[in-house]
Amino acid sequence: MTRRQILGTAAMVGATTLLGGGTAASAARAASGPGSARATAAEVDPRERAYLESLKQIADPQCDEAVTEAFERGQGAAVNDALKGWRTNGQAIPDGLPAKLRDFLETTRQLPAWVDPEALAAGHRFGLAHAQQISFAAVLDVTPERMRYPAAAAAITGIEGPHDNKQGFAKALRAVGDILHKEPYGPDGSAFVTPARVRMAHSAVRHLLHTEGHWDTGTWGLPVNQLDLLAEGSLFTSYLIDHLDKLGVHPSEQEAEHYFHECRVGGYLMGISEDGMPPTLAAARKRAAAVNAIHARVTPQSAEYVKTTIEYFSSLAGPKEITVPPATALVRYMIGDADADAFGLARSTWDAVVPTAVQGFFTGTQAGGLPTPSATMTRLAVQMVQRAMNDGKEIDLTMPLHLYGHR
Repeated sequence: MTRRQILGTAAMVGATTLLGGGTAASAARAASGPGSARATAAEVDPRERAYLESLKQIADPQCDEAVTEAFERGQGAAVNDALKGWRTNGQAIPDGLPAKLRDFLETTRQLPAWVDPEALAAGHRFGLAHAQQISFAAVLDVTPERMRYPAAAAAITGIEGPHDNKQGFAKALRAVGDILHKEPYGPDGSAFVTPARVRMAHSAVRHLLHTEGHWDTGTWGLPVNQLDLLAEGSLFTSYLIDHLDKLGVHPSEQEAEHYFHECRVGGYLMGISEDGMPPTLAAARKRAAAVNAIHARVTPQSAEYVKTTIEYFSSLAGPKEITVPPATALVRYMIGDADADAFGLARSTWDAVVPTAVQGFFTGTQAGGLPTPSATMTRLAVQMVQRAMNDGKEIDLTMPLHLYGHR
């Protein structure tokens, strides 16, 4: 086998574990869940709109200052080298870092004061119990939906380029895998380290877009600003929770609140301001609807990115003419027809088959009729796909040193 075939096989084995292994009995297509009806910009309260618009001018000041100073002193590559291998919470912050950056990292190694330990633990248990479905939704639902926010789409494309999205996807998968650790906040987990490194990467993106790119601050505000972070955080919290029913998961109100609490903690560690993501799921749904109304818009650039990503992953399994239609139908089922049409995703006969197959399979696993991979197996599957995206190597959450086209 060629190296490409080996890596493609690895990715497909991992993907098969995430989905399961086949189809099952029919089931009715689930509704989109609470909060699925979208508000228009005119329906957003003027005070809420003003608050959200103000978030465009706020990013991550302490991290930005430390990272910018490192770049201006020509220390970007040295910082990446110093942080190689720094992955778990129990590891000391590596030596050889600039003082401001070390000071920043010291602030990232603790939970916020408002954390409810019992709710956090319960939320994590829910996440582990439904790791297969949550990972599936994160890959095939949240990932394309991220591209509905044009400022985020422009930032992603500026770093990766319009067609080379393997690295960015591999890094996102690493973060998903880290969340599935049995004790993410323990010494062997990465729930403090991974968000800190993601924030550094975001700060590097901001710096590079200002120094090497042509960023329209007047239109979009700062790159990867607090509104962008809140939009993405909402996708991984209220949006994902409300779409789990498509995969046969119907959390109780308490389960949903506990899982939201864990995700809110993760969002805080990723740099979302304390007042950005509300403390309750109901309030978060309302804010997410407002963010969507004023901030979401599919652009030709983002539509191309989504289609290219689907084609790339499909090509790992076989000829695109055979694999792209069912993969596209999976994405269409998860994000819904309105968004799929906005991205220009082609319709096919698979659209009638996939909802029944996916609902049937996941309903079967929930009922105990089919084996459900454990959180550990799902995590290993995510890591397998991640390695395949990175030419078989472990991914490291380094800061980008140049924009696409400047390498």
